[in-house]
Amino acid sequence: MPDFNNISWNALYVIDLIAIGLFVLSYYRKCYRRGYRIDFWYSQLFLICVLPNMLMLPFAKSELNEIVVGSDMAAIIAVLPTIFLITLVGYAAVLAGGGLWGLKLGAGLRRATAQVLDVVPRCSMMLMSSQSILVFQAAVCMLLQLLILVYYFSQSGLSFDLRGYTFANPELRPIALLISGYSVVIASHCLARFIDTRERALMACTLLLSLGLIFFGSRGNLLAIYINVLLCYLVQLRTRIGLFRIISLIGFITVVGFYLGNVRAGDYSLVSFVVSLAALLFYGNNFSDLRDFAWVYSSWDHVFWSGKTYAVALLSFIPRYASEFRDTWAVGAMTTSTIGKDPHVFGLRPGIFGEGFFNFGLLGVAAVGLLLGIILRRVDIDTKRALEQRPASMRRAFASTMLLNVAGALAITAGFSGLYVLGGIYVFSWFCLLTQRMFRPKSIEVAGAD
Repeated sequence: MPDFNNISWNALYVIDLIAIGLFVLSYYRKCYRRGYRIDFWYSQLFLICVLPNMLMLPFAKSELNEIVVGSDMAAIIAVLPTIFLITLVGYAAVLAGGGLWGLKLGAGLRRATAQVLDVVPRCSMMLMSSQSILVFQAAVCMLLQLLILVYYFSQSGLSFDLRGYTFANPELRPIALLISGYSVVIASHCLARFIDTRERALMACTLLLSLGLIFFGSRGNLLAIYINVLLCYLVQLRTRIGLFRIISLIGFITVVGFYLGNVRAGDYSLVSFVVSLAALLFYGNNFSDLRDFAWVYSSWDHVFWSGKTYAVALLSFIPRYASEFRDTWAVGAMTTSTIGKDPHVFGLRPGIFGEGFFNFGLLGVAAVGLLLGIILRRVDIDTKRALEQRPASMRRAFASTMLLNVAGALAITAGFSGLYVLGGIYVFSWFCLLTQRMFRPKSIEVAGAD
């Protein structure tokens, strides 16, 4: 890997500003001018590349990060130029992947890829085809939530951090992950169908499952229920909603998410939250991808992991505590142990390109970027088509967004077990629908009847 650590920070800031400017210009020409205020292509580019890497560059360099990283800050600053340029390679690969899909190069390969990608949206449409099946599975989720929360409360009292409890009791963690993943998938599908059909039972299921997940201590789970449906709705509104309202909505969601993090830690004070908000935003662990990538890189022995974290992901149906290989080579364990921390009590997030780089170098970064670009462009095209037709179909648009879960799990394999959960839900839903059809009364036609 070439060493770019000697590049001047002034040159780095110029490159950063050019990259941000090109993103803004592209958004204006290909999204805003075409009648959209937001879409999946630009929102995802912003969330995975622009915000955590380009906008956070000056904050990642700040010595205020010593609150988190301690004495490692000097080493992190020394390698930040190299890490920033690695993320730009990944960003360019995402753009290339989206461009190749949009240009429809290689019709045969594109058709084969499309058939593979079609599996997930079709399965989600199947899941949303029956209100009764969704309500039944929501009831199963609620029962599972109740059982694990009763046990949790009996051990820790009324609290909002089941996630933290499972770190201390790893034998319970796979069960909690299964229940939370199952709940998120069913709740989000209930919400998407409700938008189309206005079946109140589905809205009730969404809210009740959300209420249960509050106690699990993961803000990401709550956000995952609503975010893709919300983005689809904003895409559908097009020019009927302004940028200011969108930015205000994003700001509100961000602030609420940060406050829930304080609640999880047992701090309910709004005053202390407001005082610490800037530190949480710029120097905490919420948008720290660039800093954490550099933190791991600064202690890395420059021996590539050669796909071991991806092999661990394929075995994610085995609990980590039951497999020494998984416990050693899981991406979270590797990044954390590299900096000398205990992976059972500490976690790092080296961004969307970190795992690909530590396994295969720039080739891994480029591969992850191309994969993300292809899937993001596919989702962007699908959602716009579904929401532009008359009547608009929220279910069809939302079904395509489930591909983002696949892309995220392949890029950062810490969430790969979620793909097994998703596949299990699809198979169980198919079985439920098959059973429903078998026992559904058949209509009898009377000969000669008008």
